[in-house]
Amino acid sequence: MLTQLVVREWGRIVRAQHNAQTSFDQIEVTHQAWLFLSEIAQSSDKAHRYLSFVNGHTLKVHGFVGVIATPDGVQIEILPKHAPTFDAPGLVDSRKLLLRMLKAAKVLPFIESTDALIDTLNQPLPEVLIGRFLQDLAQVVRKGIRKDYQRIEAQERFLKGQLQTARQLRQSPAKQTQFCIEYDLFSDNRAENRLIHSALILVTKWSQYLPNQRLARELRFAFDDVPESRHISQDLQAWRTSRDMQYYQNLLPWLKLILSQYSPFATANHHAGISFLLPMDKLFEAYVAGQIRHCLPRDYQLKTQSTAQYLATQNGKSMFQLHPDLATFNDDECVAVLDTKWKLLDQTLADGKAGIAQADMYQLFAYGHKLLKNRQGKLALIYPKWTEFNQPLVPFQLDSNLTLSVLPFDLDNEQPQSNNQAWLLDILGEE
Repeated sequence: MLTQLVVREWGRIVRAQHNAQTSFDQIEVTHQAWLFLSEIAQSSDKAHRYLSFVNGHTLKVHGFVGVIATPDGVQIEILPKHAPTFDAPGLVDSRKLLLRMLKAAKVLPFIESTDALIDTLNQPLPEVLIGRFLQDLAQVVRKGIRKDYQRIEAQERFLKGQLQTARQLRQSPAKQTQFCIEYDLFSDNRAENRLIHSALILVTKWSQYLPNQRLARELRFAFDDVPESRHISQDLQAWRTSRDMQYYQNLLPWLKLILSQYSPFATANHHAGISFLLPMDKLFEAYVAGQIRHCLPRDYQLKTQSTAQYLATQNGKSMFQLHPDLATFNDDECVAVLDTKWKLLDQTLADGKAGIAQADMYQLFAYGHKLLKNRQGKLALIYPKWTEFNQPLVPFQLDSNLTLSVLPFDLDNEQPQSNNQAWLLDILGEE
């Protein structure tokens, strides 16, 4: 049976005798789960090392969100840390925020939220993901399961299709009463349906939420005549994208996630449930970029991770490529450079820096000198908004023509572009 635990970013995982939720910033897991997680913490792949040792019996979760599943059936849900304190009512809000950001980042084809899904958000994140997959699949079933012609070779006592003469002549006298035939069968046994059936079997085992279990069982009836996929990689390669299969396409990312064939996430998994992780700083960047695009004036363009400029040259060769998170252009001229930082600032600090890292200031200074023509334009650092950082800081003057704004981005509002539009237009120099 699955054990579901919840911890926030930068929370701790402690080795103990039992799986237990001590707080939303610390959980306890048994020895078997601990061994699996500690191997991840010792991984040589630094880019995907989302756990680190605090001491011999404690791990810390780094800036990733999502779900980790361990071989012994523990699912650890990691939620964003966008406020210093966290309680049970905040659990639903945090899940809603994470799903909203995943949708904006186009990680998975999330459908629009409705009142009918509110209760689902009280369930752990894996149940929410399973519910979204099942709803997308239900839409496909309502439109009709696609069938295709399948070439069948058989030995029968009757003639059907085409007689395979060469095989028939090689038949032993004892089997002369049987015909070697070949024919086409119009069947729902095709790669896409085999993958769906395999995924349905898995989510039926994983889910503990009654509405998800009920819907999964109902949908499995539609695929009773379809065998499971025995070669998942081959069936994924055989997935068709023709016009008559367009309504199937939303299922593909879900199937890849459930069947553990790939991960735009930081972990691959063959364990007791859904596993996926995303770096929170990248997710925040993608979410901010998506919201900014909604309120950009028509003649402006937003580019992410622009790589057209370099910091220096050596013997005529460009060196040290610049990677600003976001850059806005007007008529191919860069007018603003924005960098997102997933960190809680505190504007009440006496030094006026609010906790901004000096390296971030140097980074934006370099962007301003290299990307903004004649150093004309705006620079901005964007951080999540919370109670101790709810207003833009007094701008920093980097030189006579270069000003850096430090701005709060509202994550709690489900339509944040309206709240953030004023400071965006100010950055762009628009009224």
